[in-house]
Amino acid sequence: MALYARGLSAFDTHQGVKGLEFPRVLVVISDDEANGFTFSYDKILGVKVADKDAEKEVGGGDSQRAQTRRLLYVTCSRAEHSLALMVYAQNPGTVRDEVIRKGWFGADEVVLV
Repeated sequence: MALYARGLSAFDTHQGVKGLEFPRVLVVISDDEANGFTFSYDKILGVKVADKDAEKEVGGGDSQRAQTRRLLYVTCSRAEHSLALMVYAQNPGTVRDEVIRKGWFGADEVVLV
């Protein structure tokens, strides 16, 4: 923790990497301990229903889903050569199907462990 506090850690938060780039990036995604209401990866990955978010977006408002997409963009766009997402979710098959359906990843790029 002392290395992280001094900015010397190899790890950072999704907010902390904005504007930086790295040769290889591993993004660990889990809503289990988020304790917040500003983002929900489960919603953009198809694990949870996002009806209220869809209503806000149609009305031109900002939504939890939109905020999460922006955070995901920040983390994924940091990779110069290699990107891996590790997603902890209640239904990994749903996540796999959703990221393939959205065209974010090809079927050969998604591995369930």
